[in-house]
Amino acid sequence: MKKKNIAEEPITSYGGSSELNADVIWKLFRETDQKFKETELMFQDIARRFQETDRQFKETDRKFQETDRQFKETDRMFQETDRRFKELDKKMEKSSLEWQEIKKELGGIGKTNGEIAEEYFYSALKGSMKVAAMEFEYIDRNIHRKRKNTEAEYDIVMYNNQKVLVVEVKHNFRLPFLQSFYQEKLRKFKILYPEYQQYRVFGAIAAMTFGKDVKETAARFGFYILTQHNDKLMILNPPDFDPLEVK
Repeated sequence: MKKKNIAEEPITSYGGSSELNADVIWKLFRETDQKFKETELMFQDIARRFQETDRQFKETDRKFQETDRQFKETDRMFQETDRRFKELDKKMEKSSLEWQEIKKELGGIGKTNGEIAEEYFYSALKGSMKVAAMEFEYIDRNIHRKRKNTEAEYDIVMYNNQKVLVVEVKHNFRLPFLQSFYQEKLRKFKILYPEYQQYRVFGAIAAMTFGKDVKETAARFGFYILTQHNDKLMILNPPDFDPLEVK
């Protein structure tokens, strides 16, 4: 038998064609390379995002620092404002004390003048016991009464068996005094003195001097207007004046 030459036998390919295997391998390499590139792009995007996030954190930190600076500046301004208010309070307190001293001095003068005026008109009315055509039997001075929540003091009050004349006295009669007498004191009289409910009540003002519009306004209210002239009691209303009853 003739022996076969091994070198002459054809080489058997295990697993298919060598060209096909190369294509598959090359395709796998390309896919792998593509995935590597995609992964690299993804990492680059992540890195970019990290950088953006880092930038935002730095910006936020900068804003926090700026906000902190502004808060500190605001706090400093508040402290400065508080310091100035305290200084102002001290100045106002000092001014208030000085003003209280001035008021005390002026109040003492005003009270003295008021007492002089009240003493004069009380003495003059007590001597005459009349005002114009009204004649009275009784006269009281500085009467004060409180009933529940209502309270008032009246300088001079004159009475007879039908009428009451309430006289408000000031050294210098000003419009606010007149308004208070008309709107408050006179309207409280019958509440405080119910025994005079059936009496006719009238009003009068008496002063050494009068402020602007006081005499004209008092006349419209129907009040007698009394003053001093040459050491005598003088009625400033015209002779035909008709006083109005307080309702």
